[in-house]
Amino acid sequence: MTIRDQRQQEFANIWINSGKHGILNLCPRFGKIYTTINIIEKLKPKSILIAYPDNKIKDSWKTDFEKRGFDDSNVTYTTHLSLKKYTENLYDLVVIDEIHLLSEAQIEAAKELLEININVLGLTGTMTSWTERTLEEELDLPVVATYSIEKAIEEGVIVDYEITVVKVPLDYKRKTDYKGKMRTE
Repeated sequence: MTIRDQRQQEFANIWINSGKHGILNLCPRFGKIYTTINIIEKLKPKSILIAYPDNKIKDSWKTDFEKRGFDDSNVTYTTHLSLKKYTENLYDLVVIDEIHLLSEAQIEAAKELLEININVLGLTGTMTSWTERTLEEELDLPVVATYSIEKAIEEGVIVDYEITVVKVPLDYKRKTDYKGKMRTE
């Protein structure tokens, strides 16, 4: 078991032990979907709603479910935009991925949904303190655990990165030919 696997299991347990209601703020590239699958495997919910901001993220869910051999026939998928269509439905588990991206209208729809659904998992990797406060005040969803990029790099869960800025002149007066000679046009 890798350190990543251990941390994913650890954060799944933290969420379950926190009352099954709250946000996991886990750094980008950590494996939030695998963490959620760990939660699902323990809770064995009969009905699951997963909300996401765009279909690329839905594809990630489906791909990771397939990799883990998880049958997603009991999962209802919806975008944040369509969340309002599900506000009267009862689910054993509601997952709101990229919860920090909910608009005001989507927060209102989520508020209705959360009035009748108890087990709610918010997922994010990029939460501001303002958004954290808003989601706790509006949805009564506190952040129950945080795993920072710095900690993930230190533990080797994700690799350190370096950004290289390459400056490029934006005028077309000077160009370098393939032999490295400057020419003017």
